[in-house]
Amino acid sequence: MRMSVFARSTIGIAAVAAMGVAISVSAATASADMSITSSTAYCVGSTYTVTLPAADATVLIGNVPSDTEFAFRTSPAGGSTFTTFTTVPYVAGKDVVASWTPTAPGQVMVSAWPNSIYTGLANFGEDGPTINVVQTAPSGATCAPSTGGTGSASSIPVIGGLLSSLSAQK
Repeated sequence: MRMSVFARSTIGIAAVAAMGVAISVSAATASADMSITSSTAYCVGSTYTVTLPAADATVLIGNVPSDTEFAFRTSPAGGSTFTTFTTVPYVAGKDVVASWTPTAPGQVMVSAWPNSIYTGLANFGEDGPTINVVQTAPSGATCAPSTGGTGSASSIPVIGGLLSSLSAQK
């Protein structure tokens, strides 16, 4: 069966468009969310680690190649006023990691934005978790971040039991 040039090019354009959608979807879902060290309470004056995954950092910097670092910022939950608490150089293929010490109680959103020492912040970034910061830890909680890697899989809510049983089947 012979196709006209128009029909062949229309099919080719549709295939390229479909492939582009598949590529952009996989790139957008290839990484984890920005995270903060877990703690039973996030307290004013305690220091926590915030991590922007390498894949997300690569995508964000790719949109503004002149930017060479990330500005980690906070804002009141639902607010539009941002305060930069640190900048961290971008290193290709590496997670971007910052330390954050809350200075006031309240709900705070942490975010990371591409930044250039020459032109300033990009007009977009990645929103991270919204954290409820308290002045002091409530009864039964601690301000200290978890040390990670010392607990057992069974202690993880919802999927811990499944992980433990899979691990036991090795």
